[in-house]
Amino acid sequence: MTDASTTPAAAPRSQGPDAASPFFRAGGRNRFTARRGRVIAVEQVAPVLLRVRLTGPDFADFSSGGPADHVKVFFPDPGSGELVAPTAAGPGEDGIVRPDGPTLARDFTPLRVTRTTDGVALDIDFYLHPSPGPASGWASRAQAGDELVVVGPRGSRGAPQGAARLVLVCDETALPSATRWAAEVPATTTVDLIAVTAGDGSWVAEYVSSTSGRDDVRMHLLPPDDPDALVPAVDAVGVDPATFLFAAGEASTLIPLRRHLKRTLALPAEQVSVNGYWKRGTAAFDHHAPIDPSDPD
Repeated sequence: MTDASTTPAAAPRSQGPDAASPFFRAGGRNRFTARRGRVIAVEQVAPVLLRVRLTGPDFADFSSGGPADHVKVFFPDPGSGELVAPTAAGPGEDGIVRPDGPTLARDFTPLRVTRTTDGVALDIDFYLHPSPGPASGWASRAQAGDELVVVGPRGSRGAPQGAARLVLVCDETALPSATRWAAEVPATTTVDLIAVTAGDGSWVAEYVSSTSGRDDVRMHLLPPDDPDALVPAVDAVGVDPATFLFAAGEASTLIPLRRHLKRTLALPAEQVSVNGYWKRGTAAFDHHAPIDPSDPD
């Protein structure tokens, strides 16, 4: 089956608030296609994060213009090694052709796009789960020459360039995205990061600094065993009318925070982005699904 996009790539345009708003996020569509890539580097960048660099001819026009972008990564079957994945609809065309057989795929933040001697390369940071699924299991064994297929991102929305302050709330799975947010707001924007992490979290500051290129992010670490800690942590750092807040991580844990932001603080939708990246007890959780089914957007 062909899944084709009928809208051509667009120049940056308004999405949500007016361009004069401090929370305006320019955005547009990207060429939507399937790209086959090969691994050219694997690096342990933190105790629980592994960076994989992919490249290949298909990535020559790869674009990712926003910190909330996501790509769907297709993995080989861990038993047979067969990589069943969509293919491009045609050279230079928008759209994909879906395979007939079952696939293994997960969503990831495209961390960084660089031009190397091998061509355009894409970095993806994998969280190494204690009980690995197909993605983290593949990453832990990844080596140069391995192949994956990457689909998307279909569209991009940039970080707000007018917000005086950025508050990031994340767990370890969302740290790669948080570093993109920190990197893509102006250097004059004050950034607070509330990170839920196991252990003493001493590695988080170094990871954020080296990945975002900023050494001025104010760190606030929380243990993973207190599901009620997010709301008081956000209240402690404060969210004023000039603050944009991004939160991502385990969906159920984010429900009280989302309700607090929406109902208690009554923040407008343009000032907040809350995303469930995974859900405890649910395999392949769809991050497009409502975090709180009783109160969807």
